Amino acid sequence: MDHDDITRYTLELDICERDGTLGNRRSVDLLRSEFALALNASYFIALSGDHIDVGPVSRSIPQAGVARYVVVLELVERAPTMTDEQADELLRREFQRALNASYFLRICREDFGVRLVARERVSAQAELRAA
Repeated sequence: MDHDDITRYTLELDICERDGTLGNRRSVDLLRSEFALALNASYFIALSGDHIDVGPVSRSIPQAGVARYVVVLELVERAPTMTDEQADELLRREFQRALNASYFLRICREDFGVRLVARERVSAQAELRAA
């Protein structure tokens, strides 16, 4: 991937977990595993024709029965001119396609909330830090 073309997506996933007793580390590892399986099966290909890196993942429990995962994806967008709203909608559709194919079901009991909270070019961040 050319670093000038990389876009970082920060997502929030609100999930009713299948097993809420796993703890943070095992839950995050399971989510990473599900991402790896879905990516290897070419889900999320509408976002990027190149490799998608799953970066940092964190987990919190904002309310009983629901875990919130913050996930960072780095990718080269297929359509870098799309708006944030279009990117959010495309991301939701790709998650739904993966769920329909039974990916992520080891971690969740049902459909879950997906929200794009930030979308930014990695090169733009580097320029800000250098200034």
